[in-house]
Amino acid sequence: MIKIVLIVVVGIMIGVPLYALPATLSLPRGIRPDLQSLTISQAAMNLRESVDSGMELVEAARSLVAERMAYSRRNSFDSYARAFERGYGYCSQQANALADLLSRLGFEAKVVQAFRNRFFDASVDSHAWVQVVVDNEVHDIDTIFYDADTAEITFTALSEVGEVPAVLRVLETWGAPAVNAHRYYLTGKDQDW
Repeated sequence: MIKIVLIVVVGIMIGVPLYALPATLSLPRGIRPDLQSLTISQAAMNLRESVDSGMELVEAARSLVAERMAYSRRNSFDSYARAFERGYGYCSQQANALADLLSRLGFEAKVVQAFRNRFFDASVDSHAWVQVVVDNEVHDIDTIFYDADTAEITFTALSEVGEVPAVLRVLETWGAPAVNAHRYYLTGKDQDW
């Protein structure tokens, strides 16, 4: 029985990266065209120098991550910091980059997720975004589904919202490449909207 479980686990550990590899290799190497090299640390330093504080600074950080990181299903093996530098990332990579950036700017920020969310096109899917505390008030912000004019997310959580548990973070890092690659293979696109 132990041998069978070991064979299955090893098969999955090898199979998942192999399944995602063609999608990963189809994304151009290096930084997205028309972007300059920028780390999260450099972005924090630049924002501190150019924007005052409070929600104005939060919005500047959110906008920077949203503009810099084109949604991509093909770089799921990248850490969020590397995804930010390259300019590509799926929701979790974008949310983690934004939470890190906001933390460096002195805000209390965390990545949250819900397994079921209803989006503008009536689709239902899992999604990760950021909760940030400004003046003792919690704000939900997102780099993808967000209305900057109203300062509100543009989707509805249908299941419990919470921080991503450590176990799921590990599984997400390992499982997201296969899920994202599968969606890319089905649609031939990095995003459906």
